[in-house]
Amino acid sequence: MGKGISDDKAEEAVGVIARNADLIGSLRGQKAYLEHHLKVARAQAFLLVSGTVAEREAIAQTDETVIAKIDEYRDVVTELETILTKFKAAELCIEVWRTQAANSRRGHV
Repeated sequence: MGKGISDDKAEEAVGVIARNADLIGSLRGQKAYLEHHLKVARAQAFLLVSGTVAEREAIAQTDETVIAKIDEYRDVVTELETILTKFKAAELCIEVWRTQAANSRRGHV
């Protein structure tokens, strides 16, 4: 097929998708879990302090538990987005390969 996507490269892309599908689901679950628990941690920290609403929100936002949850959330989102980017690249590779194969069958390549 020339300089395009080889069959081996397309097969490798299918492997990337197959190997990462479960991980993507797991990371999405972790992300949803952490979003909920981050809200809970903020609410708990907010309830433990006194002052104006703005002061309580500021204190809650800087609470160590809340910061730890934010860090956990960041790590999961970073891993998820990295895997999703690889997943999308693999999907695009397969699409290019399919187009090349179709064009080759029609005699365009």
